[in-house]
Amino acid sequence: MSLSRMETKQREQQHRTGNKRKRRRLLLLNTTLLAIIIIVVAVFYRGDQLLSTAKEQISKLSMFKETTKYSAADNAGTNNAEVKPNDSLADGNEANDEGTIVIEDDPVIDNTPIEATPIIEQDELTPVEIASSTVNLAFVGDILQGEYINGWLQQEGYSYPFQKALLHLSSADITSGNLEMPITTRGTPQEKTHVFKGAPEGLQGLVDAGIDIVSLANNHTLDQGVEGMLDTITHLDEYGIKHTGAGNNDTEAYTPVIQEINGIKVAYLSISHVLPVTTWKANKYTAGVAEAYDLTRAMQAIEETEELADVTILMIHWGEERKNKPTEAHLQMARQLIDAGVDIIVGSHPHVLQGFEQYNGKWIAYSLGNFVFASHPKGKQAETGVLNATCNINAECELEFYSMKIVNAQPTPVEDEEAEEILQFLQDVSFGGVTIDKRGKLSVK
Repeated sequence: MSLSRMETKQREQQHRTGNKRKRRRLLLLNTTLLAIIIIVVAVFYRGDQLLSTAKEQISKLSMFKETTKYSAADNAGTNNAEVKPNDSLADGNEANDEGTIVIEDDPVIDNTPIEATPIIEQDELTPVEIASSTVNLAFVGDILQGEYINGWLQQEGYSYPFQKALLHLSSADITSGNLEMPITTRGTPQEKTHVFKGAPEGLQGLVDAGIDIVSLANNHTLDQGVEGMLDTITHLDEYGIKHTGAGNNDTEAYTPVIQEINGIKVAYLSISHVLPVTTWKANKYTAGVAEAYDLTRAMQAIEETEELADVTILMIHWGEERKNKPTEAHLQMARQLIDAGVDIIVGSHPHVLQGFEQYNGKWIAYSLGNFVFASHPKGKQAETGVLNATCNINAECELEFYSMKIVNAQPTPVEDEEAEEILQFLQDVSFGGVTIDKRGKLSVK
């Protein structure tokens, strides 16, 4: 059964709240251990100064305990802490419609009953919490919510294509993909081989799947002209889906989307090295997409973004269709972009999976293939998956790939031999000694 966007966010909220309570209890335990160690050292060396420090630590610890306990009299028989409806909370939670937050019972600590866990009234995480925090990111390949799969959408609904992959999509803090079509009811079809168009209501499927950000820098965003592209931006805004890679001018097209999770700022940029004609390029006076033929503007955007974010993601449309490996030119381009400040590169356009590379400690996924694109793709074009990255504030990221195959327009998780075959293939076409274990975890020899 699929989860609504609200239910998904509520589960994420509960998960983060639980994690915060665990971190607070861990901090309390560490403080206690530190005080005990200081006492032992003080006794051993008979140092009055160390003993005095130990007593001070014990005193602070006692004060910390007292301030974190709830008094039954203070609560007046309730576990609800009153807050204003729009108050910002330390762990990213929001107040409910009545403007209250329900605080769950906490276990007994040091044999002293604690009736409720207090809300630490702070607008930001502490440095200790940020240093130990991570953000979980999910990435998918090309999304074509219409055209080839219209029959399934009309019969089963717009959320249908994502249902089998929902767990991996909605459990991440931020999920992103490449939107391979304009969303419009108007526009002028361009003169090219494949011209796409998607219905605005189809975006509800992305919302239900937990997709937060899409790239618009590709060779289909202007399939219905500038009018269709601008409609796409309008409809994405209406459905609350962030976007990058296209706009009224190059400033808008190269502007990143920045999201903050657990005190970590993650920025998304998008550029395309595949455009039908040069007139699709955004410039100072022309609407269009962010291009990667001349990297000057992209490099500038990356450098500016690095000043604003802790982790920089670049989604790039490049490569040759149905080829298992990137060209030498794209290998060099990837390394150049990493040197400029990108932390993770995620590629699209080949419509098949390509390998991975770690360069200077940063990850490159050359192509994630199709995701929601065709009803009955064959062979390698049916192989897909969700790439998951867990990153800390220093942009140190661990990657896992969850293998899937498209069946009846749905990316469907595979296991055992089918999963191992996909992972072995990805390892074989990767670079720089990248290995992938049976769980899909990436590492470097």
